[in-house]
Amino acid sequence: MDRVSLKASIVIGVIGIILIAVIYFRPISIERNYSGYMYAENSEIQKTTEIKLVGQLRKKLSLNYVFTGSVEVDGIKEQVILKRIWAKNNIFKSVGYSAFMETKNNKTGQYELIGTIDTSKDFNEILIRLNRVDSKYNGKFNICGPSSTREEAKGIIANMGKNN
Repeated sequence: MDRVSLKASIVIGVIGIILIAVIYFRPISIERNYSGYMYAENSEIQKTTEIKLVGQLRKKLSLNYVFTGSVEVDGIKEQVILKRIWAKNNIFKSVGYSAFMETKNNKTGQYELIGTIDTSKDFNEILIRLNRVDSKYNGKFNICGPSSTREEAKGIIANMGKNN
């Protein structure tokens, strides 16, 4: 192989790597609407609701993808940053995304937990717990989607629990 061919091969290889990196690391827009179901174990209050998840999934070289966006449930909208969670005993298998939602208390300067959110790895299932919903209906509510009955909601919770 002569010198010109070697340089051309190197240039083509570098351009190929750059092109693959640009395509791979491009943020992915995600917008999901779920028909959800909210219920509390110790309350008679249960109802269907709409859940909206909107944001961008950013891929990282470390494979620790991050979703940044918002979730809206029952008229309550919160900002979320979801991080990828991995299966136990398998560093190459993701089971979904999870986060604690926090807000900063202006008086104390401390961060306070305002809820949790878990999604499946393909964002097709979602489980939310929000303090504002709990105080609105006076209970501890699970909000699951897509579901329209308590049994479907419990199935989503069980499915997400066994993946962790």
